[in-house]
Amino acid sequence: MTEVVLTGEILAGVLLLLVLVCLAFVLRRHAIARGGPMMLMARQKAAGWSLGLARVTATDVSWFPLIGLTTRPTVRWQRGDLDLGAPETIRHSRPVAMADPVSVTCTSSSVDFTIALSSADYTALRSWAESAPPGLNANVA
Repeated sequence: MTEVVLTGEILAGVLLLLVLVCLAFVLRRHAIARGGPMMLMARQKAAGWSLGLARVTATDVSWFPLIGLTTRPTVRWQRGDLDLGAPETIRHSRPVAMADPVSVTCTSSSVDFTIALSSADYTALRSWAESAPPGLNANVA
């Protein structure tokens, strides 16, 4: 009888731990978003793709690893400094969990890097990069 109780306690503990991990994941994502738009974006590393979340604000794009404890961005690209290249369809070694990803070679602060994101997210990011930030008072004739 005690074996059944012990097994039930272990199972309940594992389920509780799983719920807490899921809750922490959701709360971290909520803290990262800060009410702004988020997109799934991968950065190319030597060993493949590193999946993460990108938060777009009026002044920059901040990239956070998908799995992690911190709510601080690993990389931040400033709006006027980020140059996006043309999108290319990824044929080999696609990032996991991305539908129809495109690869984009970018430059920021004279550093070249490659990102992958969905084609719809690329269009949104391209539009953001090419437009004037709010409050710039850009006079258009």
